[in-house]
Amino acid sequence: MRRMSLMISIASVLGLVALVQSGVRADMGDGRVTVSLKGGAFFPVHGAMKDQASDAWWYLGVDVDPGLRYKPANGTVHLGVDFNFRDVQGRGVFTVPLLAKVTWPITPSSESVRMYGGLGPGVYFINSRYSGAVTKPGIQFVAGMDLGERVYVEAAYDWVGAFYDDLGTPMRADAIKVALGIRF
Repeated sequence: MRRMSLMISIASVLGLVALVQSGVRADMGDGRVTVSLKGGAFFPVHGAMKDQASDAWWYLGVDVDPGLRYKPANGTVHLGVDFNFRDVQGRGVFTVPLLAKVTWPITPSSESVRMYGGLGPGVYFINSRYSGAVTKPGIQFVAGMDLGERVYVEAAYDWVGAFYDDLGTPMRADAIKVALGIRF
């Protein structure tokens, strides 16, 4: 199961890269693709998940703004994948959401420190301490602040569908995330 989850994660990243690099640009606006990398901490908020794997996990993410012309309610569409992981007694515990988010500016673009908010649905691949290869729908709510043209801080809340692990324990992978990121 662990190997299958790792293969799904790798395939997800490769699929995201292929989507960004594809020659199909019929709906592209200015054609400028922006990739951002972020890293920080993931804090499970559900007791059972927290009990099985600790309070703080590592969090790494990749977001891609493909430069689409379509801007829902003047927002920006992002495609992303996050890796939230923790090693517990030799077993990898993680969630890997694939997300399609829309973010909207909160402050004017002329401000030196810009704030934004957004949300997006996704598919979450989850591996808890006593179960593996669980797939659940979820949504991410995000708020961030640009600290310049490239650097930003971001906080997010993942709301994920409930599931039962192999021991019959009800689980949720809901979490709060904080990260520092850079755009390329």
